[in-house]
Amino acid sequence: MVNTVIQREEEAKARLREVLARVPFMAIGVPEVPPLFGLLGPRNPCCLLPIQAGNDTWRLACEVKGLAQPRQVRSVVLEIKEYLNALGDPKVYPVLLAPYISSESAEICRQAGVGFVDFAGNCRLVFGHVFIERSSGINPKAEKRGLRSLFSPKAARVLRCLLREPGVIWRVKDIERVAGVSLGQVSNVRKALLNQEWAEARSDGLILRRADALLDAWRDAYEKRSNQRKSYYTLLHGDALAQQIKSALYVAGRGEHALLASFSAAQWLAPLARYPSQVFYADEVGESILHEWLKLEPLSKGENVIIERPVDEGILIDRIEAAPGVWTTGLAQTYLDLHAAGERGAEAAEHLRQTCIKPLWSVKT
Repeated sequence: MVNTVIQREEEAKARLREVLARVPFMAIGVPEVPPLFGLLGPRNPCCLLPIQAGNDTWRLACEVKGLAQPRQVRSVVLEIKEYLNALGDPKVYPVLLAPYISSESAEICRQAGVGFVDFAGNCRLVFGHVFIERSSGINPKAEKRGLRSLFSPKAARVLRCLLREPGVIWRVKDIERVAGVSLGQVSNVRKALLNQEWAEARSDGLILRRADALLDAWRDAYEKRSNQRKSYYTLLHGDALAQQIKSALYVAGRGEHALLASFSAAQWLAPLARYPSQVFYADEVGESILHEWLKLEPLSKGENVIIERPVDEGILIDRIEAAPGVWTTGLAQTYLDLHAAGERGAEAAEHLRQTCIKPLWSVKT
């Protein structure tokens, strides 16, 4: 662990030097040990790096972190600002160094007047006559993996619960009951949301504060998962097909075992793009019911019915009645599936977002 911290600090200093070396009129000195202010004083940064920029002499107060999630960055900014106030030297400029700094964390630094450099090539340094800014557009695999765990099937049950009613203040016990997951799972998701500053902890519970940012991150990390995908053909069409679908969904426990998904769900929620096939999520019971009521046949012609078995039954639990007798995936799940369906799907997803999802975010508490 100690070696890992030392290696990270050394790599951070090397990255900072690489960025500074691009400025032709700059000379970089030897890192100094920051002065201490006693046990009760502010926490000192990792090092002070002397800089000669033309005729100006500066020292960069460098703080290295393994993670730079928004909530952690706010804490670092407060600590380093407190240290600079105690130091009282106007020619010391604070810099945060980390493996990856997201756009949200970068904005926190910018507003606080703190520079940053990460290992992915993102940086912003503004002091004296120096202005260096770069955005690489790269999100390291480690960061993506961390977010993917937030969007795992069990965690997704919690997210669907929060996104369904973003204006509600939730107690952890209530989320556990409604989402049908363990208290530990709820606590893990809660912590991740707070670290990203997508949610706020209140004395009476948890409230989603940035549903838009959460949905964006979920969309970018989303990998459609199903145990199996089966294609069928039915001779039914038009009103006859629509009526049989309603009957099948009713028999399937009003969507408990089968429901419309993707383009077929969007057709009832926010119609835009037509799709040649009816798409369903169904468990084993639901698939059998769909077979019977839609008179499904093995493919001898082009497919016009697609049935997918969801990895997690949370997708079926989060169903909504889009119209009398018509049960579909929830708004968040429909949005994700549409966006993953390609260009036409992305257009339909944005239409659904503007029409049905965005109005939920304006709910006041």
